[in-house]
Amino acid sequence: MDIKAEIERLKALISYHNERYYNLDAPEIGDYEYDQLYARLKELEAANPQYITADSPTRKIGGAASSSFAPYKHLAPMFSLDNTYNAEEIRQWYERTSSSLKSTEFEMVVETKIDGVSCSLTYENGLLTKAATRGDGKIGEDVTANIKTIKDVPHKLLCPVKGILEIRGEVFIKKSDLIKMNERQQEDGLVPFANARNAAAGSIRQKNSAVTAGRPLSFYAHSYGWGDMGVDSFTGFIDKCKACGIPVSPVRKVFTDIEEVIKFYEDFGKDLHNLEYDADGLVIKVNSFALQKELGETAKSPRWAEAFKYPAEQCQTKVKNVNFSVGRTGVVTPVAELEPVKCGGVIISSATLHNFDEIARLGIKIGDTVAVERAGEVIPKVVKVVSGAQGALRIAEPKACPICGGILVREEGEVAIRCINPNCPAQIKARVQHFAGRDAMDIDGLGEAAVEQLVDKGSIKKLSDIYNLTLFDIMALNAYGDKKADNLLNAIESSKKRPLGKFIYALGIRHIGAKTAQLLAEEFGSIENLAQASLPELERIEEIGPVIAKSIYDFFAEDEIKKELERFKLSGVEPINTPRRKEGGILSGKTFVFTGELKTMPRAQAEALAKENGAKTSSSVSSKTFAVVAGEAAGGKLKKAQELGIKIMTEEEFLALIKYQSEDLFG
Repeated sequence: MDIKAEIERLKALISYHNERYYNLDAPEIGDYEYDQLYARLKELEAANPQYITADSPTRKIGGAASSSFAPYKHLAPMFSLDNTYNAEEIRQWYERTSSSLKSTEFEMVVETKIDGVSCSLTYENGLLTKAATRGDGKIGEDVTANIKTIKDVPHKLLCPVKGILEIRGEVFIKKSDLIKMNERQQEDGLVPFANARNAAAGSIRQKNSAVTAGRPLSFYAHSYGWGDMGVDSFTGFIDKCKACGIPVSPVRKVFTDIEEVIKFYEDFGKDLHNLEYDADGLVIKVNSFALQKELGETAKSPRWAEAFKYPAEQCQTKVKNVNFSVGRTGVVTPVAELEPVKCGGVIISSATLHNFDEIARLGIKIGDTVAVERAGEVIPKVVKVVSGAQGALRIAEPKACPICGGILVREEGEVAIRCINPNCPAQIKARVQHFAGRDAMDIDGLGEAAVEQLVDKGSIKKLSDIYNLTLFDIMALNAYGDKKADNLLNAIESSKKRPLGKFIYALGIRHIGAKTAQLLAEEFGSIENLAQASLPELERIEEIGPVIAKSIYDFFAEDEIKKELERFKLSGVEPINTPRRKEGGILSGKTFVFTGELKTMPRAQAEALAKENGAKTSSSVSSKTFAVVAGEAAGGKLKKAQELGIKIMTEEEFLALIKYQSEDLFG
């Protein structure tokens, strides 16, 4: 196996699924499958550190902040949690923690891991002034107006807290409320929400806060972000939250014995589906804040906490048939049509088979009885054959595209087969929906139903045709009257001037999510500069690996793409150019890594300051790092910098280097 190629493949695949989960609220795989991919990447990187790069998902938190909302820099990073799925793994976490603390006597607090959307609440002198999503852990989305509509969230704290206080927690929808929401959706002729998490994520990202106000959102605090509450433990923090009127999870236990934690996990799992909200496991935290600080964090996760998750639920049913879907990039995905079966509280009638290598590996045939897994309430998948059926039919790989009859190819090193006909209706529909999506060109009204009809009628054959649509074209659609048609035309016109990052993302370049698109916008400043970039120029960007660089280069090298960009220009599409990274700044060409707790500002602010002066920043230390700026309680990054002989600077030395006099963070 080519280790480097496998690492690059896993990085691209995980980044794709991060985009689906965090930014599009449309995951394609469950948590367990995602965690297995992530664990495999960590394993390969640990054994081959020479291939670790700054763009690796193991060095990043969550997804990018959507450009549909104003960005918000968190006062301190919002970390994600490492996951375990069995008792032995949680014992290993406990042993590592005990060894680091040189003690086996410390309290652990166990809570439910709610399947919702992470959010931070910032209070100033007791008044709610800001609410934000996690985003990439450093920069989230300002969703203050929407969060203020949640009845659980107090606008004024019941207890006196001076200065700035940041509380973090989970926004979620209770199961019973989701049922009522979906009943209303169906009554109004709208598509029901797939699951509670997607409904919650979509609700807090509404542009109209009145829509959010009509959604039954709840909030539970689960962690402490910034400020002084006068407490020294997590249980003290929870008690203070309750006293201040901030809701917290009713499930909480304190243990000192890891075996008691495991017993609680096993017992609690039996009643997991009886909870009023969706939960996929437990979270274990070291109770003492002093010990938490001593343990510190990795690049993306606290060492003092671990998610102890439950394996996905399985059920058995028969494969009735196999259908094929074609996605935006032409990938043909086999989907099993199943005899309906209840699993995890819902009826399942179809499940993804992923690709034909997976079909061969599992030995699945039409008529077989199979085990189906439903994880994270996304599209279920077939995990194994339970028993074969007499006369079962082999699932044949299609010889031509099931939608357009075009040629199918399998690229070297890939398991997927792909339709290469750029005019395939299924691909066009998926590309147009992506282009018009919220995090892309944000064309309100150009949804799935409208796209389906416009492509079928031949009104849209390529993306640029969107800007040639007439009132006649839109009035010909079902349920489109004068006002609705005018609104859509106005939305199309408004989309001609979107930020460059959104336009790059909208183009649908393979492996390019919203965050990478924004990075490219900052690096090149205009679509013309990006389209003309050489492969070496793209590969020199530290956050972009060779697979992604080649994907970008190949995309813009296509003659049809060059023509399409010209058609966009002639139609008046003029993306708002992004100021390029400051050239000639005193830190130009230098890469900085910030670690530990800084005295005068959050790390996110220090990183922004470095970028303003021409530098690049990274979340990991490598041979390309110019200097590591180390604050208090600096951990693994400082140690690695010492091992590599990288320059280490204090916060004061960094500020002196750029001749910057720090102001008080809040004044």
